[in-house]
Amino acid sequence: MDNIINISQEDHSRPSTPEKEPPNKKVKVARKKRSWTWEYFEEVDTEERTSEKGEPLKRCKVLDANGNKCGTYYVNDGSTGNAINHLLNDHEITNEGKKKNVGIFL
Repeated sequence: MDNIINISQEDHSRPSTPEKEPPNKKVKVARKKRSWTWEYFEEVDTEERTSEKGEPLKRCKVLDANGNKCGTYYVNDGSTGNAINHLLNDHEITNEGKKKNVGIFL
């Protein structure tokens, strides 16, 4: 009877493990820029400027007739809709090319 173990006295709880804290921000993996809009936009260094929510930005680099860079900012969240609309409405540029004469960009 010495081999009999009293189950009621055993510790059946899970072993303690340190709890992991959830990350504060999502880490985005850098992917190759495939949209045609990146020909006209540049990524803004997060040390230079971010959105009100701390998100990275992209900046329009199209030059006007006087050689001034447009410089309009958009959140760089992976979507291109705002950039496409900006290029079409402000610079008359489409995926097929320029509708009118637009200054050379950097």
